[in-house]
Amino acid sequence: MTDRAKFISGVTASLGHSEVQTPAPDLATAIFESDDDAKLKAAEALAVAGDRATDLIERMAEAAEATGWRVHRVSNPEDAAELIADICQGYGAKRVLRSTHDVLTDIPLDLAIRDTGASIDLTELTNQADTTEPSEREKAKNAAFSADVGITGVDYAIAETGTVVLHPRKGLSRLVSLAPPTHIAVLRPGEVLESLDELFAIERDDFLSGKLSGSMNLISGPSKTGDIEGTIVTGIHGPLEAHLVILGSS
Repeated sequence: MTDRAKFISGVTASLGHSEVQTPAPDLATAIFESDDDAKLKAAEALAVAGDRATDLIERMAEAAEATGWRVHRVSNPEDAAELIADICQGYGAKRVLRSTHDVLTDIPLDLAIRDTGASIDLTELTNQADTTEPSEREKAKNAAFSADVGITGVDYAIAETGTVVLHPRKGLSRLVSLAPPTHIAVLRPGEVLESLDELFAIERDDFLSGKLSGSMNLISGPSKTGDIEGTIVTGIHGPLEAHLVILGSS
């Protein structure tokens, strides 16, 4: 068993799961000798995400359920908006905060949320010191911690680990997915990569081309910690509940 397989096996066992996801063969995509190699590997990763979208969505859904996501499948934007509104209403949400991901403006989400009696606000800010005035950062922080539900799209997802990837930027404070007690992420086919190798390939190319901005959040279900006597506790450092809404499937 490779070191990578041993690591994933150990994490799986610690999370209380009996089935170990078999890692894909090492693709050596994280380190390259040239910018051209990086660009090629990134293009290959994105091409596979598109060509194998259906298969990767199925693998993502299975892995996400194993890591604690509550996975929902919807076939169209209207059903997605209705489902998300129902989730918010089920938690008695009064304040909802969402990112400016395109997918959230492509579905009639804001109206559906307001029809439940809750308010819905956009996050126009990052919470990074070099891009935002202190007063505005404080405003964004207060909005995030007072929200009952945070809703985001997905920049990428990882089929191998059931992980959602978010890049904080204008319109997406990292707190939207971290501070509210419930996080809802909306995923579309074509946004799922096979493994972390493909993600690192894309990140490497973005870094070399100057497009990489700040940090990224890797979210694998609700917040968990085993800091206290090795016992897994949910919802300590982030959301207690995490919902993954897969759009374009049923």
